[in-house]
Amino acid sequence: MVAGVPPEVLRQYPADLIRFAVDEAGRDAEDVAAFLAAAGLAPPPGETRGWPPGVLLDLGAFVRLRRWEASGYTFHVEAGLPTARMALRRVITTLIGAAADRAMLAAAGELGLAVFGLTVSRFAWTARPQLGSDVVLDLGDEDALVEVLAQLMWALRQGDPAGE
Repeated sequence: MVAGVPPEVLRQYPADLIRFAVDEAGRDAEDVAAFLAAAGLAPPPGETRGWPPGVLLDLGAFVRLRRWEASGYTFHVEAGLPTARMALRRVITTLIGAAADRAMLAAAGELGLAVFGLTVSRFAWTARPQLGSDVVLDLGDEDALVEVLAQLMWALRQGDPAGE
């Protein structure tokens, strides 16, 4: 299925979720690399630059939040997560603090994990490969959903898809 994924993970989680997580991680990595390059923080060709893993996860969260906000999504703020701008400030504050106290890096990565959790719970896992687009799952009013489904079922029962 996905190269490099341990067999116990493949047994524990649905294949669609694993593929979604791998694809989203790749997308975030590309966006983080582009952001670092645009900010002048990418290494020169042929060289590497080390970044603490938690900081990279939080930068991944920042670029994902920025992508969501560019699409008009706000559910992350409603869920108690920061805006993209606040997330970037958080990463910068962590890096500045870590220059004086490396223990500051211990909290790095928490935002990345929180944003990933929200991603898994709010986006359709197979939408991007099948539709070429992100699809956000709405947590809307269950009564309204039941009403719409009842109307649809009634229309189909009568053999009139328009419901007339």
